[in-house]
Amino acid sequence: MRIWITGVGLLTALGRDATSSFHGICKGRRGFREVTLFDTAGCRTTVAGELADFTVDEVAGPGGGAGWSRTDAMAVAAARQALAACPEELPVDLVVGGTTAGMLETEDLLLTLHRDGRAPRDSTAGMLSHPLSATMDRLVAAVRPFGKGRAICSACSSGANALVLAAAWLRTGRSERVLAGGADGLCRVTFTGFNSLGALSPEPCLPFDARRDGLTLGEGAAFLLVETEAAARARGAEPIVELRGWAVASEAHHITNPEPAGTTAAEVMRRALAMGGLAPEDVDYVNAHGTATKLNDAMEAAAIRRCFGDRLPLVSSTKGAIGHTLGAAGAVEAVVAALAIARGVAPPTAGLEQVDEACQLPHLREARELPIRAALSNSFGFGGSDAAILLTQVDRHPELEVSPPRRVFVAATATVGPLGLSDATGALEYLAEGPPPDEEDHLDRALKAHLDAGRARRMDRASRLAALAMGELGELAGEAGAIVGSAFGSVDACAAYLARIEERGARMASPAVFPNLLPSSPVAHASIYHRMRGPALAIADLQASAEAALTAAADLIAAGEADTMIGGAVEPQSAIARAVLAPLFFDRLVEPRSEGAAMLRFVADAALAPSTNGKMVEVVGWWTWRGRRVLTEPAPPGSSAAVFVARDDEAVNLALAGGPWARVPREALVPRVGSHEAVGAFAAAAAVGAIVAGRYDEVLVLGTSTGGGAALHFAACGAVP
Repeated sequence: MRIWITGVGLLTALGRDATSSFHGICKGRRGFREVTLFDTAGCRTTVAGELADFTVDEVAGPGGGAGWSRTDAMAVAAARQALAACPEELPVDLVVGGTTAGMLETEDLLLTLHRDGRAPRDSTAGMLSHPLSATMDRLVAAVRPFGKGRAICSACSSGANALVLAAAWLRTGRSERVLAGGADGLCRVTFTGFNSLGALSPEPCLPFDARRDGLTLGEGAAFLLVETEAAARARGAEPIVELRGWAVASEAHHITNPEPAGTTAAEVMRRALAMGGLAPEDVDYVNAHGTATKLNDAMEAAAIRRCFGDRLPLVSSTKGAIGHTLGAAGAVEAVVAALAIARGVAPPTAGLEQVDEACQLPHLREARELPIRAALSNSFGFGGSDAAILLTQVDRHPELEVSPPRRVFVAATATVGPLGLSDATGALEYLAEGPPPDEEDHLDRALKAHLDAGRARRMDRASRLAALAMGELGELAGEAGAIVGSAFGSVDACAAYLARIEERGARMASPAVFPNLLPSSPVAHASIYHRMRGPALAIADLQASAEAALTAAADLIAAGEADTMIGGAVEPQSAIARAVLAPLFFDRLVEPRSEGAAMLRFVADAALAPSTNGKMVEVVGWWTWRGRRVLTEPAPPGSSAAVFVARDDEAVNLALAGGPWARVPREALVPRVGSHEAVGAFAAAAAVGAIVAGRYDEVLVLGTSTGGGAALHFAACGAVP
């Protein structure tokens, strides 16, 4: 099987399209200018890779950008470029990486909500662009009706991991073609946050240079159309490059600082090469993560030397030209690496003059024309989420054999909610009638009893709840990975952080708080706490965030990306979610609003799935979609089946209407769990418990969101072919 990249789109501070951006990078130009989007007073620098004179109306059309964020507009522009030669009637799926979404546009409203406890009624619609999933839904509305979609965050490796998830869909036959990439706009939260960490350089950044003293932030978007060779040939598409290999791992080291020796970074590069069937000497160019911070550049240089030994490839970083585009960076740099191969030009590191002794590599200070057979693109994110993407010339190497999708079994479940800590059997109690008990005492006692206070001291409540639930799933240290859903992230903490800056100045921004504001913070903290070295991602899809995270975990098991994956969701109490976001997004509110976390441990080996009452539980199918649709894929249910949902409402009726599962019993967990966006993970844990207890042989867990939905089909092994 071959995977081709057949279209690319790119917006950076050096250009509004892939050609102009790549040309500027190759010329060694630097796209830095004074920030105009917000006040930078009190920060170490006033410059960034801001897109000059860029407006939403430029993409949406005059007056058509109501409700759009800057991130949305950049994403739509890049997506349209990548899809320019792909007929609209052909099916395309979507994966979007990012960190900020509509943060820039909602910062003032968040300040008002924090200060006054409420906002003018006519202003709250501005929060529609705030969730991480908003950009995904904007692309569906403005570009084309994608079949399925996913919004992910792994901090600065988000764009690269979007490509990895897309490739997993292609390898397992779940998609024919996927638009994958990332987008992030500048905002005060990230600018002042990196400033608080002492990570911003006063002057334009100098990757790998002895004089480097920090990064320069940028903004932008990049998308790549990836498709199977068969799908591309069927429509007569010409490939740009081949997506040959990839790898993802977590350092399990520190929430902001990289692992000094670069052991994990070197390992992901080696694994990407091994997947592609290439040796180190086959790679001619590495597009480095190269942020220009002291620790990152030294670590990456050590990792490249560790991976390649004496056969070092040419190396450069695009961040000296366009800045660090955060969640978009992995996709931006994959596009640059693809164009370097396609055009036979290796771009330079702008600004590099005096290579640091600790960063000695064959650095490019000027563009060099040469045939590039293969290139690696590296991406490293907060929390130690490392990714490497291997691209090659088309048809240069033999076609790779792909193993059939692997089966997915459930090894354990855990819930942390109104009933305290529960396993699969205990989760069945959430099906009882009546309101939830007062969970505050249960949760606080469990957190105190089961988490090491010293190791958890920098975690926020969401991270603690996630780590607590994962800790009940058995020993996790090693290659286990995790995908955690959250609809809105740390919205209250973001508001409090902004208020502190407003009241006391940017110099008083907390370096301890800022890393916890990222959507991927809970899964990153939990991975570090439990020393988990597999993929670690956050997923957002409003009410279906839990179910979407579970399907993503199953995707990675099936594709062979991991042998053990944790899937689930976490939601802490949130005054802003209760007062503004939930009423804005959800048709029907259920009180009381609660909090909690629920996790399932998926494994590829049936021997690792415990047998209870002679039964093992398998995930025999899973689906995700955008827009409205009737779910018809699961096999018709047997005589002992049920549908489990967070809440039984009209959206559930529409998703099941006319299908075989509309006629089976339906169990809803709200209001027993309380109302929050992680309840779908509780439903999945209860489904496993119901099968193990012999209550049902199979259960469909269904979650619907404003923009789409997700479902998983659990069954006792042997109950469904």
